[in-house]
Amino acid sequence: MGFENFEYVFSDPIFRTAVKNTIVWLLSALLLHIPFGLLLALLLNRKPRGWKVFRVMYFIPNVISTTAIAFLWYFIYHVDVGLLNNMLNAVGLKKLTHAWLNDPTTALWCNLVPFVVYVGLTMIIFMTQLSTIPKELYEAAVVDGATSLQVDLKVYLPLLKPAFITNIMLNLAFCLRTFEYPFLMTGGGPANSTMNLSLYIYKEMVGANRYGISMVAGLVTVFMGLIVMVFVNILQRERRNCHA
Repeated sequence: MGFENFEYVFSDPIFRTAVKNTIVWLLSALLLHIPFGLLLALLLNRKPRGWKVFRVMYFIPNVISTTAIAFLWYFIYHVDVGLLNNMLNAVGLKKLTHAWLNDPTTALWCNLVPFVVYVGLTMIIFMTQLSTIPKELYEAAVVDGATSLQVDLKVYLPLLKPAFITNIMLNLAFCLRTFEYPFLMTGGGPANSTMNLSLYIYKEMVGANRYGISMVAGLVTVFMGLIVMVFVNILQRERRNCHA
């Protein structure tokens, strides 16, 4: 029966969709979430007016329940009473209103958007690392005629590798175990378009009582987690070699 479970899982189109969507979550962390957190950290590191207020505002979602945030975004996207459609109606853009969570072409991206609200933790980790960089390096670069952008690219970024490694590990781990958003906002639908591995495991175990299938899917998730850890270890090894 064990090998039959593997055969069933790898031939299941819903499982393949779950793997694909999980990879999309991982890529969104690497290509969108972490760069956005870095950008905010670099901007706030210049200490513009009110920067402490913005720092707190960006971090607040990280201390709020993920379930609460998922429900909040569900009602933002709701086709009838949702804030997004009502705002579009209010400004005369009724043609742009949409059943965001009921359309397979938009549902997954709507699930990904709430992930951005957790950018505050990524930003704080970058800002903490920035605070350890000696001010003399910045002052020397400015004396040499470097612009703010050049300082960010040539001075700060190379020294932020430890923060990058930490953020990559935390964000990829979060994406691998993400459950609340697809479960509460769309239930994995429509047409399984928002199904990910965590939700697939839950549905097979709790909904269908197919524990063998859920265990195989869990093994795949663990394997993907191991790939993430190998990736992080490679980055750490390269960093040590650079300092050797």
